[in-house]
Amino acid sequence: MAENTEKKDQDSYQPETTKKSTKEYYDDALNIFIAAKRTISDTVRISPIYFFGMFGTIFLISVMPFFSSWINSKVIDELVLIVTGGNPQVSPELSRWIVVSVLFLLFNGIIDTINQFFELNLYFDYTRYINETVTEKLSLLDIEYYEDPETNNLLQKVKENYGHRPQNFMTNFLWLTSSAIRIVSACIIIISFSKTLILLLFVVTIPSLINNIIFGRRNWGIWDAKAETKRDYWWSRDYLTRESALMELKIFKARNYILNRVNELFYNFQKEEIKIERKRSLTNLVLDIISAVGFGIIFIFLITAVLATKITIGGFSFYISSTRQLQDAFGTFFRRLSRVYEHGLYVVDIYKVLDLEKRIIPGEKILDVKLEPPEIKFKDVGFKYPGTEKYILKNFDLTIKPGTKIAIVGENGAGKTTLIKLLMRFYDVTKGDIFIDRINIKDLSFEDWYSKVGTLFQEFNTYHYDAKTNISIGNPLYLEDLERVIKSAKKSGAHEFIKEYEKGYDEVLSKAFGGIRPSWGQWQRIALARAFFKDAPILILDEPTSAIDPKAEFEIFEQLFEFAHDKTVIIISHRFSTVRNADRIIVLDKGKIVEDGSHQDLMNINGGIYKNAFELQRRGYE
Repeated sequence: MAENTEKKDQDSYQPETTKKSTKEYYDDALNIFIAAKRTISDTVRISPIYFFGMFGTIFLISVMPFFSSWINSKVIDELVLIVTGGNPQVSPELSRWIVVSVLFLLFNGIIDTINQFFELNLYFDYTRYINETVTEKLSLLDIEYYEDPETNNLLQKVKENYGHRPQNFMTNFLWLTSSAIRIVSACIIIISFSKTLILLLFVVTIPSLINNIIFGRRNWGIWDAKAETKRDYWWSRDYLTRESALMELKIFKARNYILNRVNELFYNFQKEEIKIERKRSLTNLVLDIISAVGFGIIFIFLITAVLATKITIGGFSFYISSTRQLQDAFGTFFRRLSRVYEHGLYVVDIYKVLDLEKRIIPGEKILDVKLEPPEIKFKDVGFKYPGTEKYILKNFDLTIKPGTKIAIVGENGAGKTTLIKLLMRFYDVTKGDIFIDRINIKDLSFEDWYSKVGTLFQEFNTYHYDAKTNISIGNPLYLEDLERVIKSAKKSGAHEFIKEYEKGYDEVLSKAFGGIRPSWGQWQRIALARAFFKDAPILILDEPTSAIDPKAEFEIFEQLFEFAHDKTVIIISHRFSTVRNADRIIVLDKGKIVEDGSHQDLMNINGGIYKNAFELQRRGYE
């Protein structure tokens, strides 16, 4: 359980590696130690019986080989006495030791079985706990963490590894104690016979272990590349296995380029590792020869002790077995330690994510309105994204009266989507205030505020669930309300194609799960139905019909304005045919309102941004 091509001229993708200083290794060790304490604390809290059961059986498993060798030595000594005594019969003493040996083997098997039971259940309990904890944390993080490149790299590493690294770290750490117990036990036994022997064993064993640690560090340095380079490899490889990406790659004949990029990245990682392994093998060969000579000396040392009658032949067997146990325990200890180190670095990252604090703190106030839309007011708002100096919005003022159908248009980068992010409080304003019915948005409860808003973002989710769930997930309180689902689907135009599915609203919307895959325009209608399904007093639509043809778009918006006659609707769109029927159209440019009015008002502005863009787009449709 513990561990469970043709090359063309192109850029070379070298992995970016860094050599760690001694201080960095010390810092890593300290952080891993702290992570280990937290992991053990979590494990004891969630599964105390299985944890202490596993630890207890690990202790027994660690010392039992020495008891087994000791029992065998007694059997050997009794056999020697019988043979040398000239009476080749099984003595009562020999019988007793044979019985003890058999019972001990039985006990050993029972303990192994019990240990596997504890380990398996502890693994399952901890896996469930860490998956639930990390998944919940990732879902609760502020949006700005995902949009910050440095934090996003950390999140990406955690998402790729939290499914298995913590469990492997925990089990390897527990089995590391087994190796430590074996080392201490072997040292006590050998020292009780000869301090010289233990010194000789250390001289023989330690150089090989140090060598493995040094080369283990170098190997880790190769794979400890920057997150961007790793993501380049994984994302590029994903393009070669994802159906939608493969279609484009085949048409553009770009498959070989991506394949070569992936192979080159992997080759450059592997090339360095092979180089290090060659050096390690040569060094190990020399050290193995030294080790063999050293153990030859130990063997002679013990034979001399037998001949001098300092130990019996059984004792010789016992001490030889103990020296082998010590050598094996050292090797296992450092192998486990290297795994604990490797998995531990990822676990440290996981705890970094779990320790991320919320930057957007929800308030506690609740709006008085239930179904009626509130007034929305931006007052002297200034905003720049964290870590940047450029203001996206500056001295921005806007009041949206209840029930207004307002459209926000402008070029890319004008601040349209940023405005929605602030209204959803994914970010806090840098300056100024946003009020909802005269209550500062910072004082509002998230749960209450979000219950008043239905949204369709430009990058909406496409769930691999059935059509009904894809719509009703807009308001989980009514997941099984099929009548409401159909009503919402009719408003968005999704009902026309969903009813033609073989299983209707029970059809799974994913080929990977045995269903069908809607077109992007159909997905957009489904996502729009999801926004309608929530039936909130405020409806925010970010490019709601970008993948729908103009005729269908006109029909949808006719239904939308009829459906939302008593709601506040905020539409962001680049299609002016979409927004012309809005009560009010806001034109943004460089984070400021440059034009404001109805469609007719803005068309009366000669040389105006809206008028010029509308006429240019209309000519494109003619």
